[in-house]
Formats: sequence, C-alpha cells, structure tokens
Amino acid sequence: MATSRIRRSAAAVLTMTAVATTVLVGQAVADEDRPATATTPATATATETVPASASAHAPVDTADASARSGRVPRIAAAWHSAWTGEDPNALADLFTKDGTLIDLSVPYTSHGRAEIAEFKAITERLIPDADLEITDAFRSGDRVVIRTDYSGTLPGASKSFKVQMATVLELRHGKIAVNTDYYDRATMLRQSGLPADWRPPTQP
Repeated sequence: MATSRIRRSAAAVLTMTAVATTVLVGQAVADEDRPATATTPATATATETVPASASAHAPVDTADASARSGRVPRIAAAWHSAWTGEDPNALADLFTKDGTLIDLSVPYTSHGRAEIAEFKAITERLIPDADLEITDAFRSGDRVVIRTDYSGTLPGASKSFKVQMATVLELRHGKIAVNTDYYDRATMLRQSGLPADWRPPTQP
C-alpha cells in the first residue's frame, strides 16, 4: 500500500512539473515575440504582421511568431505598398518629419518628407517600370530588414535589370526614422547594357 501511494505521489509531481514547464515555455515564447525595447501604442501597431501577399515568395520574420506562417512586419508591407504605388506622399508619410532616406548606390540622401516624396517621384520618372518584390523580411526591436528583388529599365538601356536589394529601416514611435538601401549598382548597369560611368539624364 505504501509503495502504491509513493507511485501516485511521484506521478502527481511529474504531472505538475510538466504543466509548469508548459506554462514557462509558453511565456518565454510570448516574451521572445515582443519587441526588445519598450514601445508606444504606435510602435506596437508596426510590430503586427500582415499576409505576405505582396511577394511571390514566403518571407520569414524571425521577430514575430506569426511570420513563421509566411507573414511580414506591417511596416515592411506598408513600405512595399508605398514604393510600388503611384503616390510619392504615401511613402513620405511613413517617415518621421525629420526622416532620412539613403540610397547608397546612386548615391543620394533625402532629408524630410518633402525630399523623400521628391526622390520617389524622380525614381518613377527615370524608371517607370520599377518594381520591388519582397523575398524576405524580419523585425528585431526597432529595426526592420527587408530583402527584395529590384527590377526595371534604366533610361537608354537596351535591357532591363533585376538585382537583389537590402533595406534597413530604423523606427521611431512606429515611423521610419532612417531608411538605408543597399544594392549593387555595377551589376545593375552591366545587366542594363550601360557603361560603368553611366549617369541618369536628371540626377536626383
């Protein structure tokens, strides 16, 4: 009889331990999915993810649990929609008032929403068929990394280009404070059949 009670007690302890472990693991996963820094309500909104319908590939967001099922950070989806849309102000509105957009390959830096909108408008005029396709995106705290296939046809080019681009967004209260674009200009020009010293007809 004593042995039976010991076995029942041991089984109860094991059951309680399993339940506690499940609770702790669930809490750890929930904590991991939260941004690393404290956020305002606006920043929390930017942490949400949306379906990756903008991309032909399933992007991965290692910061958000929902991204494991093929979703991208909401701010990345908004950024993509603004860049592929026709309204330059839609892109500018995603930035803080003193936001900065840096294209390291042109190279060119836009300061403030008015200049960012103008850079978007100039890009549309120079490359009317410009397109971005998200292949990967993730968020960690107030930084978002977006990888895209950037394609289009440059003025005077005999062929179109398609290069990989990486964009790093630094957020402040849910808005983009700094946007930095990285892509290989030399590869873009080579694919386009243009000389290495090519310059656009209208420099941004």
